[in-house]
Amino acid sequence: MHKLPVIILLVVVVVIAIFATRQYLHQRRENADNDAAPQRDIVVDVTAKRDWLSPNRRSRQREHIPVEDRKYEAYFKPVNGGAEFRLKLEQKDYDDVAKGQRGVLSVKGTRFIAFKPQDAAKKP
Repeated sequence: MHKLPVIILLVVVVVIAIFATRQYLHQRRENADNDAAPQRDIVVDVTAKRDWLSPNRRSRQREHIPVEDRKYEAYFKPVNGGAEFRLKLEQKDYDDVAKGQRGVLSVKGTRFIAFKPQDAAKKP
């Protein structure tokens, strides 16, 4: 009878370790793919922007900490056709991008590099 809770706990720990290792390896592979990818410049339209509070704290901790981390992303659609895609951005880049803007997006794999609005891209 006493062995059953120990076995269940062991199984839970092993499952958590497997999922954590899988996520870690996935992130390493994605970073390696991005590093190896060539930089591409694509003419795109900004179709949407989104920001939200990062869920890295429990609800009780949120009550006492007024400053919270935010995550930022934008959705882009290539002008010459293709599917809309989403990229994670830093706050400065997020603030510089406006919904409906057209411009040149520089990406390396799935990593955002820069966005130059079309009117700024034409200037020397």
